Amino acid sequence: MSRPERAFALAALAIAVASTWLSPAATQDTAHRLRVLAAASLTEAVEGLAKDYPGASVTTSFGASSELARQIRDGAPADVFVSASPEWVDFLREADRLDGAAVVIARNTLVAVAPKGSALAGTATSPAALLERLAPGDRVAIADAGVPAGDYARKALAHAGLLAAYEPRLVGQKDVRAVLHAVEQGELVAGFVYATDARVASVERLFDFDAASHPPIEYHAAALRGAASPAEAHRFVEHLRSPAAQTRLREAGFALP
Repeated sequence: MSRPERAFALAALAIAVASTWLSPAATQDTAHRLRVLAAASLTEAVEGLAKDYPGASVTTSFGASSELARQIRDGAPADVFVSASPEWVDFLREADRLDGAAVVIARNTLVAVAPKGSALAGTATSPAALLERLAPGDRVAIADAGVPAGDYARKALAHAGLLAAYEPRLVGQKDVRAVLHAVEQGELVAGFVYATDARVASVERLFDFDAASHPPIEYHAAALRGAASPAEAHRFVEHLRSPAAQTRLREAGFALP
């Protein structure tokens, strides 16, 4: 064998040995990375809980529960899903993407908000009062149809007999945090968000919707089929129900199950 041939053979052997040693480590590293997809309204709370998690390194992604659920159904890599509505957990159950039952980790309240310093504060104290005080051309932010925050708000307005009157005023947004941003920046005169969202932005909280006017706002967490480490995914779901996690959620303004 010539010198170049020996050099090539040795290099190939080195690569093979390195692959043998590195593959288990790479597999272990993948198994110890947890991918959590959660409703946008949980951003700060779940980011904090992910940092406190004593197990795997957690990567988080946030958005509308509806959009995240569709991404998971279509094969997006994910280990745990936390939805702001049971509807999108049921959607994934029908798609055979859940690994076990979902659990309720928190609840929330639907509220109306306006930009800080708005003249609506103190006067628009109900859905009817807000509608009456809107000037010509005023628009109200609402999450798009299918997004839990938007669906809760539309059902609440319909319950009050006001949805048809509101519809010409409504401007859809991709998720509840987009609603919050539009209001905080003064792009729209009011919007419908969760009580916890109102706590993390500079806005006026105008009124709370009657809880009986819409389905209960519940956050459901579930481990997903195809997780890199199913056991780790289930542990993280249990972590969300731990006393420490429930304390963090309560401090963030969520109601406990």
